[in-house]
Amino acid sequence: MGTRVLHVIPSLDERTGGPLRAVLDLSFLGQTYGLHSEIVGPGPIRMKDNPLDSALIHETATPTLQSYAYSRDLRSWLEANVNRFDGVVSHGMWLYPNWITGKVCYRAGIPYACFPHGMLDLWSVQEQGTWKRLKKTAYWHLREKLIYRRAQRLFFTTMREMENARKTFALGHDTLHLVPYGIKHAVEKVERAEDERINQLATGSYALFLSRVHPKKNVDLLLTAWGTAKRPAGWKLCIAGPVDDEYKDRLLGLVNHYGMGDSLLFLDHVSGVNKQFLFQNAKWFMLPSSQENFGVAVLEAIGQRCPVVISDQVYLSDYFPSSAEILPVSAAAWKLFIEERMADEQHRQKVLADDQAYLRPRFDIDRVAADWVKTMTDSFLCPSSGVSNA
Repeated sequence: MGTRVLHVIPSLDERTGGPLRAVLDLSFLGQTYGLHSEIVGPGPIRMKDNPLDSALIHETATPTLQSYAYSRDLRSWLEANVNRFDGVVSHGMWLYPNWITGKVCYRAGIPYACFPHGMLDLWSVQEQGTWKRLKKTAYWHLREKLIYRRAQRLFFTTMREMENARKTFALGHDTLHLVPYGIKHAVEKVERAEDERINQLATGSYALFLSRVHPKKNVDLLLTAWGTAKRPAGWKLCIAGPVDDEYKDRLLGLVNHYGMGDSLLFLDHVSGVNKQFLFQNAKWFMLPSSQENFGVAVLEAIGQRCPVVISDQVYLSDYFPSSAEILPVSAAAWKLFIEERMADEQHRQKVLADDQAYLRPRFDIDRVAADWVKTMTDSFLCPSSGVSNA
């Protein structure tokens, strides 16, 4: 039996976003290299396209405090099972699962790593208003700082995320490692979606936003650019992802203000065949976020041969070629793209070819999976100090 690793996730519901998709895929691929991975977290389990054996995914009680992800039996599960593993990876920050994982592992003498997934970023801590900044700063000094200083290693997905984390707080740690996600090779062409609205959309040209619809993703900026631009005839914009009622009302207000309802399709969370079909038929994938520590959906789009236009605050943009469509977080810049370059088919094909040629060698999923296994093994069986570019 190879290295045994437990991943503690704040939610087993893929609609909440977060690291679940990457953990599932890399845990499955890691089996080929002798890495045995299991996942535990608050339920309910809601995931499609799960390649991992369901017996390796453990659901604890649904959180009674959703905003804190408090699950009453997570602690007892960890105390009963943590000794089965060589090490534990705690995903996310500021929540009960992270605190109790660090506490149980420390008492049991089991090494663990912290993987903040952008939650230790400057934007996440300091740029979401005074109340959140004060609350997170206090919580860092009361709990998170100790959790991090007891950790065997800290994992980050990009160099910019790592550098920003060092500026946010004094981590008191020198064992920092890069653990990226990877590009899956495009699977066979999907002929039809399960949702007839998506099939109808694909009879014409459309741009796609597919992610959790959250204010930091700047969907309102995208709608403003779409609504004010002289759009190419017949083009539509598809917004696909879960959204809370308050932000949805704000977005619908923009739709009504610009009178663009006939050029938009709003969908809830999509997965499986519907997701593949949307990527494979979209002319562009758009992500104008204010902050993304990585951008898994960007690689998913490229893997399905969909060109991407993303903001310069998607940290994965640091690894793109100079010919890529990397835009500032500005409605004017996105409007200009929509008017001048979006419908240029020759430009679209060149951007896709350049992005694939540049990113595939670095983020090939098989290479990333092998590095993932090496990082987990080195972290928990033969730890060493220093920054590593896995």
